[in-house]
Amino acid sequence: MLTKMTLTNFLSFREKTIFDFTPSKYGILNETNVSSNGVLKGGFFVGPNASGKTNALKGINFLLKLMKGENIILKWNKCLFGTEKRFQAAYEFLIQGALVSYTVGFDVEQECLDELLVVDGKKVLARRGTHGELNLGENLISDDQLDGQTAYLRTASFNTGRFPQHPVLHELMEFILNSTCIDGDNFEAAIVKHVEMYAEKNGVDALNCYLKEFHYDFFVEFGSQSQGEDVALNYGDQKHVFMKRNDFQLPMPLALEAQGNRVFISMLPHLIDAIERPGMLLIDEFGNSLHNNLAEKIVRFFMKKADQSQLFISSHGTNLISNAVFRPDQIQMVTFHGKRGSTVERISKYKPREAQNLEKMYLGGMFEGLPDYGEDI
Repeated sequence: MLTKMTLTNFLSFREKTIFDFTPSKYGILNETNVSSNGVLKGGFFVGPNASGKTNALKGINFLLKLMKGENIILKWNKCLFGTEKRFQAAYEFLIQGALVSYTVGFDVEQECLDELLVVDGKKVLARRGTHGELNLGENLISDDQLDGQTAYLRTASFNTGRFPQHPVLHELMEFILNSTCIDGDNFEAAIVKHVEMYAEKNGVDALNCYLKEFHYDFFVEFGSQSQGEDVALNYGDQKHVFMKRNDFQLPMPLALEAQGNRVFISMLPHLIDAIERPGMLLIDEFGNSLHNNLAEKIVRFFMKKADQSQLFISSHGTNLISNAVFRPDQIQMVTFHGKRGSTVERISKYKPREAQNLEKMYLGGMFEGLPDYGEDI
């Protein structure tokens, strides 16, 4: 699980910025929001528009894209207003009790990628430019023809079949490859297609099971036809996901449903995967189109059901700034300071008491990350 991320000259984080995902001394929500290995089950990035919340998620997603081989233009991750030509992203994980540190940097002028992977203080992988070395304990493997846009850790994992001879690295790669980022910018366009693909592969039993646990007043069907309330829909050879209310079973194709229903139903497959398989679920603009109570329920549900997975979200939903949803050390306040760039502070830094109303304190200006729009009109 991810315990720390450090971004330097990365997007809006010009200065070295540390994101801490280890629990502080707070005892609140210990049984649900802290994993059995002592790591926080994720974090909540909050702040004004254009403060850097999405960029914080992009810091984590940068690692996912590198390891999954997704299309990525490395130089675009450098801070635009930074004078340094190199950006760096460093990650620390706790895997099977071992501390794993992975650092990746890129020089935009020389187009030079460098990497360093250390497990419990022992260097396992190092790379500079096109030259890389891998040491799994048996022998040292060298490669002088590495692709300039592909992470050596991904290449080494692929060549070895995800490090079967190294249980810690094997679990690390499984954890990363099981992780998903839901991009708020492109989410709407992929909603229906993603759910239909999930239903085609897995059926809808798990979806309906989760909907029932949420006490959600709908269930789903998958097929070419559906009927109810004297309405019959038939799409021939084309299969679709249909939604029906429990107490009024009028069939409705997911594509024609209310946006809130589409967003929630499309989120469920990702939520199920993250709960049932160790990994990270990243959601940008979480809560858009969802009722406040449902957004809170999703977070609490994840924290209760998942143990070895993490949920990282950005949102403007201040109702989530609550000791009933997140611990103070999970709430990361992001602020933009002009040429200095974005900074981050955890609410736990201000040592609020567990009984205090964090949302009210935040809106009252007692923490960072609150926008100032002047006097009321």
